[in-house]
Amino acid sequence: MIIPTSLGKEPLLEAICEFRFSSKTKSVVDLLPGILYQEFRGKYKNIYTLPAKNLPLQVLEENSSLRYTPTIRLEGEPYSIQIGEHVISLSCRKPYTGWGKFKLEIESLVAKLGETGLITNPERYSLKYIDIIPEEVRTSLDSLNVEVRLGGHNVTKESFRLRTEKEEEGYIHIIQVGLPATAELPNGAKFQGISLEIDTIRKPASDFWNDFSASIDKAHELNKNLFFSLLSDETMKTLEPKW
Repeated sequence: MIIPTSLGKEPLLEAICEFRFSSKTKSVVDLLPGILYQEFRGKYKNIYTLPAKNLPLQVLEENSSLRYTPTIRLEGEPYSIQIGEHVISLSCRKPYTGWGKFKLEIESLVAKLGETGLITNPERYSLKYIDIIPEEVRTSLDSLNVEVRLGGHNVTKESFRLRTEKEEEGYIHIIQVGLPATAELPNGAKFQGISLEIDTIRKPASDFWNDFSASIDKAHELNKNLFFSLLSDETMKTLEPKW
């Protein structure tokens, strides 16, 4: 399969690189925001408290669905960092800066995390891309290389949600499709169509810090290839691929 270098009509809403970890330090979420604010002074000018910050730490620790919930956000443009006691993520909202620039930001963050010594046990890291295939393409599963049958009926235009997992070369892809879907960015821009989310997850090797750069590149390659394999030929043409 030949992969385009870019799309003239980029459907990407947000790209997120997330790290989950354990630490011997019990106040990671209290220490990291200040450290990162100083390190990237001028890049993340605003600090926000997220709703989960109001919950007791014991509740966040003991509830598996809340353990990796961020409580602090450092907001910049176009990147933002979210931090919890066992999680940190870097996101890039639309317009996407491209993998080259996004990866540089990720590596800068990882390098600083390594210097702090706060992350003593990396558990997993992931690269997630959230796209909305625009409504003008065709709001039906025919826009994707996806076929779903219920009994003898092909699901195409019905309200639909699908979540599945796929293992590939030691990575796990979590794929979610939603029809119809709507999204709104902080600047007020609204999007409608079909949502396509691909979250590519990797458990770290024994030498996480040295292995990370090549591993995250591989995650990006696999994620990108999977994304384009899920587009129909007609949808690909509509998104104006550049080769």
